[in-house]
Amino acid sequence: MPDWDKVRSVAVLYPNSGIQHLVKKIELAQKDVVLFTMPDKKDICWLTQRPNSEVKELVSARPFDVLIDLTQEPSRTMQYMAIYVCADFKTGRHTREGIYDMTIATPAQEKPDFLYEQIIKYIKMFSQNN
Repeated sequence: MPDWDKVRSVAVLYPNSGIQHLVKKIELAQKDVVLFTMPDKKDICWLTQRPNSEVKELVSARPFDVLIDLTQEPSRTMQYMAIYVCADFKTGRHTREGIYDMTIATPAQEKPDFLYEQIIKYIKMFSQNN
């Protein structure tokens, strides 16, 4: 479990760019943050829903301390992106795929703000107990 105070870089996954206020919140916590959104349809294999090699290289080109996946609805493409991101610690909404080091069980209809607050709460709580 990372110590949130020592985390310097955060990758955030979200299907669109509608979470700029959360990106700002992470930046205000003095973290370098990169938002990865859903690739264009031309960059996704229609059969497997896997992003093409250019997207994979873009997402995996830089290491991060933490990946926060705020994707609400299940998306195979976004799951592949979560796998491709090079991060020491990965977290997101609970899924059966086992991609993350920590998951939060929230209904899909919850706003990403709620999921974000829960993720940060538990990272801080567990890092204080170590």
